[in-house]
Amino acid sequence: MIAGLILTCAAALGVPAAAMPSLPVAAIEAGKDGPALSGFIRYTKQLGSLDTPIEQMLRTKLQANRPGAEHFGLPGQRTAMALRIRNTSRDGGTWILTTGRGSLRHFRLYEWTGQGFTLLLNGSDPVAAQNNLMTYQAFSTELVLAPGEEKTIVIDFLSENSTYMPLKLQTYGTFFQNRRTNIAMVSGVLLAVAVLIFLNFVFFSVTGHREFGWLALAQVFLAISTVHTEGYLTIFLLADSPLLSVAIEDGVKCAFAAAMAQFARNFLSTATRFPRLDKALIALIAAALVVIALQAGLSLYGPGLRTAIHSLAWVITGVVALFLPVVGVLAVRSIGRQLWPLLVGWASLALFIIYGAIASMGVFKWLPINWHLIGPVGFFEVLMVTLALGLNLRKIQTDRQAADARYNAELAERVRVSERAAQLAEDRKIALAAVDNQNALLHASGHDSKQVILALNSAITVLKRQDTAGAHHDLTAMLQSSVDYLSEIAATTMSGAAMVGSGRHFHALSAFRGENLLEPLLMMFKAPFAGKGLTLTAETDREVTIISDRPLLMRALANLLSNSHRHTLAGGARMMLGIDGGAAVITIADTGTGIPDAVARELLRADPPRLRAGDSSAGTGSGFRSARRIIEGLGGTLTIPSTGPSGTTLRISLPCAHHTVAPCTPADLAALLNGQNIADFDRRAEFDAAIAQAGRAATTRLIAATYDDTSVTRERLSEAVAMMLIKPLCREMADHPALQACLSDQA
Repeated sequence: MIAGLILTCAAALGVPAAAMPSLPVAAIEAGKDGPALSGFIRYTKQLGSLDTPIEQMLRTKLQANRPGAEHFGLPGQRTAMALRIRNTSRDGGTWILTTGRGSLRHFRLYEWTGQGFTLLLNGSDPVAAQNNLMTYQAFSTELVLAPGEEKTIVIDFLSENSTYMPLKLQTYGTFFQNRRTNIAMVSGVLLAVAVLIFLNFVFFSVTGHREFGWLALAQVFLAISTVHTEGYLTIFLLADSPLLSVAIEDGVKCAFAAAMAQFARNFLSTATRFPRLDKALIALIAAALVVIALQAGLSLYGPGLRTAIHSLAWVITGVVALFLPVVGVLAVRSIGRQLWPLLVGWASLALFIIYGAIASMGVFKWLPINWHLIGPVGFFEVLMVTLALGLNLRKIQTDRQAADARYNAELAERVRVSERAAQLAEDRKIALAAVDNQNALLHASGHDSKQVILALNSAITVLKRQDTAGAHHDLTAMLQSSVDYLSEIAATTMSGAAMVGSGRHFHALSAFRGENLLEPLLMMFKAPFAGKGLTLTAETDREVTIISDRPLLMRALANLLSNSHRHTLAGGARMMLGIDGGAAVITIADTGTGIPDAVARELLRADPPRLRAGDSSAGTGSGFRSARRIIEGLGGTLTIPSTGPSGTTLRISLPCAHHTVAPCTPADLAALLNGQNIADFDRRAEFDAAIAQAGRAATTRLIAATYDDTSVTRERLSEAVAMMLIKPLCREMADHPALQACLSDQA
């Protein structure tokens, strides 16, 4: 005030005022834009408080800025800058000097006339500021220079957030063309952002995914920031409220950063995928909310605290901008490459925000900034993020379709399995019917044998009564021998029919001649073969003794003969039994229709399925499978050496075949089996004691020996012991694989 009075009095008394320090001159020409003005500007930050008149500038030393620099130190201090221009052309011209700023706590634009300062624009006057901004969008003034005329312009301002002052001297055409371009760009960005906001809210309402809502909210803040940065809020609403303009700027920045961070948390499920990063994002969101809350009392704070809050807003926005690309990288690596737009968008926004923070704070005076780019950069970022959401939804939909396809395929497979199960059930029914028919055949054969035995016994009884002198002794002995032989055959036949198909892995080993295996089969099947006009013969090495389960073995061979009978139309079948290297070899050769190669391969697989022999001949393979299971359970093998249209040859190999065997007692056999307990079923008291001593383990650890090989005894012992041995015993039984397997199971 005192300095102002002194200057006023000096002017009244005719004392000359102080002169403007020497300034470089920026040469301009009519019809052309001015040059870059940063190198012609001189400024000072030594004016003091706002009460000090601008004339104080004449008494301070002005300093030059760095070439190209458009920042004038740190914000919060009063700054005065001077620029001298001269029209060097022959014609007069009109230019617009624009500052690029529109929201300042203090702004005055003067012309130095050599005698004093003439106020051209008072930006602190709300009405004058609003009128100027409505016309030029930023604080500007029109300059008219005659040929050779020179003017000195002085700008006095105070900014709370930045000393950025990009002075430009442009012709009318250039200035308003740039303004129209800027308006079109802002309108386009706002329209595009509005469409994205609408789409994201629609997606949010349809899908319920909260990330769409947070992204739409971030886009709302982006739209507000774009409008505010371009000065439209200041022009129409905040011309007289520079602090409120700063509060909106910092609040919207922090709100955008917080909304985008929350979007990242929801979209990428950082709480479960990246827990440490999630905690950092929560902390940044909380800090942003604190800064937003502090904006409410901005007018009450001192300059230092306001500067600190403004800096903190930039720091939070910058840190969030740096965190989001890191989250994007982790998302691409852990979720999928379809999120690449997320990384691109966040990285571009991060670079621009970091650049904007550094440039606006004046850290580097030479670093220019174009705030008009915030709209396109922000739009590109939200467009990329929206694209990432769309690609991720498409990936989810594709995965869902693939999962549905797999589910449908699994359902189809289950349907096929169900159909296959139904087919197998039908095949099983057919196979059981075949088994029942064979059982009936065996029972009928056994029944016929019993009728013959009864008749022979009656004849023997009559002969014995009438032959008091012994004249028919030889005939009686022969008939009795025949009765004994037929009784043995009938017992074996009935036992095999009763035990096969029970599903139990129970064996009754005995030592028997090879002829006692084939001759009953020959008796059973000779009549059915003859009924079709076929022949059935058997060739046996009568010296061969086989150690095996004869009833089961007969049933297996009966299955194979039944197949030969079914599939042979002419000729017949032949059975041959011999010995080869300690194994009994039984060959069944027929002149039937043969087995197709594919079916034969399937039948010989480790787990053969039920099959149809061909279109013209029904069959499930169950007879062959049953025979193979029995033979392999007895330690043997069943193969198909040859098959074709001329017939099929089957080869059965059975272990433990000898020309002579060494009889032994149960105790002797037990000694050969390392003390294995063999209970004598024919000695009931001892047997019952052995059963009681073994307890529940009897069914897995006890072996019974008996002369009784009837099906009743076999059925009873199958419930009580692990294996059954038919007397007379022999030492060679100890080597049978079935007995060894039983001992292995006990171990």
